[in-house]
Amino acid sequence: MSFQHILIVEDSLTQAVKLEYFLYEKGFRVTLASDGEEALGALDGKDIDLVISDIVMPGMDGYELCENIRNNSKFNAVPVILLTSLSEPGDIIKGLKSGATNFVTKPYAEDFLLSRIQSVFKNGGLDSNQNAMQEVAFEFQGEKHSLKADFGQVFHLLLATYENTLLQSRQIDEANRKLIAREEQLSSVLASMSAKIAVLDTDTKLIAANESWRELFTFGRSEVKLEELDFKEAVAASGCLVKDLDALFEGVSSVARGVTESYSLEFAVDGKHEGESLWNMLEVTPMRGGLGGAVASFIDITGRKEMEHELIKARDTAEKANRFKSRFLASMSHEIRTPLNGVIGMTDLTLRSDLTADQTENLEIVRTSANQLLTLINDILDLSKVEARMLTLEEKDFHLSKSLSEIIKIMTPQATDRGLVLSLDVDKNVQNIVCGDEGRLKQIFFNLVGNSLKFTEQGGVFVQVTALESSADLEGSSLQVSVRDTGIGIPEAKQALIFESFRQADDSTTRKFGGTGLGLAISRELVEMMGGEISVRSSEGYGSVFTFSVRLKHGTSEISTLDYTDVESGNANNDERPCRILVVEDNPINVKVATSLLKKMGHSVHVASNGLEAISFLSMLDVDLVLMDLEMPKMDGFNAAESIRKGDSGYSKQEIPIIAMSAHAMAGVRDKCEDSGMNGYIAKPVQYTELHDAILQAVNMNRRVPPFREEPNKKMKAAINKESALDLYQGDELLFSDICEMFVTDVPSDLVIFQQALENNNAVIAKRTVHTLKSSCAAVCADRACGIATKLEKALLSDELGQVQGYLDKFLIEFSRIETELKL
Repeated sequence: MSFQHILIVEDSLTQAVKLEYFLYEKGFRVTLASDGEEALGALDGKDIDLVISDIVMPGMDGYELCENIRNNSKFNAVPVILLTSLSEPGDIIKGLKSGATNFVTKPYAEDFLLSRIQSVFKNGGLDSNQNAMQEVAFEFQGEKHSLKADFGQVFHLLLATYENTLLQSRQIDEANRKLIAREEQLSSVLASMSAKIAVLDTDTKLIAANESWRELFTFGRSEVKLEELDFKEAVAASGCLVKDLDALFEGVSSVARGVTESYSLEFAVDGKHEGESLWNMLEVTPMRGGLGGAVASFIDITGRKEMEHELIKARDTAEKANRFKSRFLASMSHEIRTPLNGVIGMTDLTLRSDLTADQTENLEIVRTSANQLLTLINDILDLSKVEARMLTLEEKDFHLSKSLSEIIKIMTPQATDRGLVLSLDVDKNVQNIVCGDEGRLKQIFFNLVGNSLKFTEQGGVFVQVTALESSADLEGSSLQVSVRDTGIGIPEAKQALIFESFRQADDSTTRKFGGTGLGLAISRELVEMMGGEISVRSSEGYGSVFTFSVRLKHGTSEISTLDYTDVESGNANNDERPCRILVVEDNPINVKVATSLLKKMGHSVHVASNGLEAISFLSMLDVDLVLMDLEMPKMDGFNAAESIRKGDSGYSKQEIPIIAMSAHAMAGVRDKCEDSGMNGYIAKPVQYTELHDAILQAVNMNRRVPPFREEPNKKMKAAINKESALDLYQGDELLFSDICEMFVTDVPSDLVIFQQALENNNAVIAKRTVHTLKSSCAAVCADRACGIATKLEKALLSDELGQVQGYLDKFLIEFSRIETELKL
């Protein structure tokens, strides 16, 4: 018995193969054709029992194929099943006219198709024996038709149409049941949610809403139907929102229309109790499916708002406590430093006198103890300022290798006395001139090297400085410092603790080696503030390696040698002749210390107890320098310095050097001193060498570069003080000539950079450039230009932009004078 042979005509290969596999499983032989022409060729060459054809195909469609089969006497008796969606009633008429045997609606169930195939084969003999064709004329949908077909064909087509209609009806009923169930599920979900939710169409009309939404926006209007509600009208009528209604509706509408992806708004409504506010957040998101619309959710955020309020209160309380702590520590620091100033100052002074060996040893112990106490105070204050985020980092150009070498130089005697090696190796790729906080970098360096020396009894401490090339860019680069020692080492379990405050690897080390456990904690905080990291690798009994990295900006120019006065070099410019000094101080102990130290240096001293006395005394005394305390009754040091600079003590004393002396530890004190017109700053307790160097530098710099001063009705001085310049360069006229040539070449380009920075509001480049201009002017002893550049820099740092252009114009005029003089 041969299997029945079916020809499948389908342009979709996926659909054709799927149907082929199904029919093959049911015992049929199958041939595939992708279009009508290929199907006619298969019918002509093969014994086909049934054709199943799609209607919509490129080229010859299913109706044309069916007509060609009926018009060919060779295979006109082959039954044809058309696969169609029957989307139009006219499809039935086309099928009857074309001679189709049966219809199957897409999408079809495979069992349903199989029943149609079996029905066609079963009734095929009946259809073939009824040759009596009848012509019927009828009207369908307003059009007249004429159809010639046998009764069996018409009957089976009408039966197939009826079955398809029943099938579609059952499918529609099933879809409706699922839709109703889905709507009930959606309603249940909406009802169970605490958020107030409304579903909107593209015109912001309500499609659905849960009960909590109704309670808020349709309260007292239960008769209102959702389909009649407009979102805008409902929200406006509720009175919940009285501000920015137009903006709210525009935001909701833009999401519903698919213009924007989301919209949100926080708002408060009055609660049931007086003074009660209930906070809600409106979140609008688009509907999925491509039909547009949006989901508007009103979420109660009252609890979150209350928590935010509590957090703000807690933050304010913590900040208030931090401010109180900072003021307390600053005040206590000032009070502790005042007597400590007397202890250290008088001890230092006494040690410079003739003493017995025992007396010297005893006083050395006193000085060491006092210095340890001072270190502890400084560490606690530094840590407090870092934790309170009150510590700020400076950004100034400095010599990196010179700065680190100074620390090594200071600590070398300590290493030598203990028989240790102390070395510094700076890689050649490390940039020499960098921009950052030199003091804080030296503090980190000092802490790590000092720790290594303290815990090393034999061997040495080896420091290596390298540049991290991978992090270099146009703005700056990262510097890595490794401090390796051959000391006692740190147990692995304790290595993570040493960077915490008041912690050391072993509590016994405090008794044996000293220290508070704050140095590494402060170093870690400073390193992180500089954009780096700090770590340690150690092996107990073999030593440790501390490594840290910091981010430093590129320096803009070579720093003038005028910025680094070497007191010990014997330079002829370092005039150490005795000075007449006015000490402004209200504390008797500090007066005694300062007076004794100054007299020991060979200076003569006058004393004023407050700022007012200082202004009065200065107008009558002929002095070279003022040492000014900051906190005094009647008038403090800041106001006194400002008054002196204004000329309240006389025009001749307006530019006298003023050095601040203070035990004040609050952040920004140095900057405030500079803003008040002071030339230097010494922290109490005052050390002999620090005071000596500060006085020497202030006096010599004052003589070397007289500040800019407007002197009306007087003959204009030379733009360049050639006498001072030759004195500065030891009479080397050729060197001075080369420097002047560089000055005339470099300054115009610096001025262009400065003006471009001003136009682009780039304060960083502007400040660096004007600092370069000031140093360049000082290098050629252009006193007046240097003074103008100084005032220009101060105006820039104080954001006094109105004065910047005025000083810039004056500088351009003065530079023109310099160029004229150099060409003569």
